[in-house]
Amino acid sequence: MNKPNIYAFPQPILTEEPSTLLGTIRNFVSNIIAPFQQEYRYWPWTKIGTVIVVCVGSYTLYKYLPGPYRRYYMSSTKNFSLRYNKALHLEKEKLFDELKYVKIREEGRRLQVVEIGAAHGANMQYYPPHLVEVICVEPMREFEKYLTQTLRQNSHVKCRELLVGSAENISVIRDDQVDAVVSTLTLSCCKNIDQTLREIRRILKPGGVFLYMENIRSPNTFFAAIQYLCSPIYKLLFGISLTRNIPEHIERAHFNGGITQHIFIAHGIPFLLSPHVSGIARK
Repeated sequence: MNKPNIYAFPQPILTEEPSTLLGTIRNFVSNIIAPFQQEYRYWPWTKIGTVIVVCVGSYTLYKYLPGPYRRYYMSSTKNFSLRYNKALHLEKEKLFDELKYVKIREEGRRLQVVEIGAAHGANMQYYPPHLVEVICVEPMREFEKYLTQTLRQNSHVKCRELLVGSAENISVIRDDQVDAVVSTLTLSCCKNIDQTLREIRRILKPGGVFLYMENIRSPNTFFAAIQYLCSPIYKLLFGISLTRNIPEHIERAHFNGGITQHIFIAHGIPFLLSPHVSGIARK
């Protein structure tokens, strides 16, 4: 006897008797999303749900409790920086090692480096020992005390000054003044990426290098669509764009000395931020 074919049909999850209006609405929604849940059952629903909860909770703090939100933001960015460094430790070490090969004309002089978006100073541990002098650019003055603490823990780095301001306008730094510029997770936060890149080119000496590691829009169309949906709330709460094609912006920024970059997936950080680019652009 032939075995009958068995088909599994998606079933709605009845959460409440339909006798009430709320129950009717819930049952209606369950019937609508049941096929979707069945079709996309392998999606990372736990991660998606976590992102939604964090974003909604953060927005509530941002909207109704600005003081606590400011403290939450400072704390969360520090925690994220620690997590980010742990996840991308090897990639960061490889990137910052490039500073060892930047040529300095005046023997004995430290490498002059500008870091845009310095924040807590999460990159200080990666600078080559006793080789660089850093000018930090950061739009939020509140980060100053955290940066000072980090510098005490990384005495091999000399920080010449902290400039409070945006990377789009660092006119206090002269043309052709510095040997290198560093940016990690900053080009996705600045208001005008093309203007920021123009400023970077302006302050770099001929032959100077721009080191960057940034989250980017995914090359995968479907994943990029999810990023577009979530980007407004990320931008509002954390100042981060999920959808910038940073490699393309850098390629058209006229770094005539050449660009070396690679795109990869960063593991161990929020999945919407995982598409990454790391590279070196030379003036």
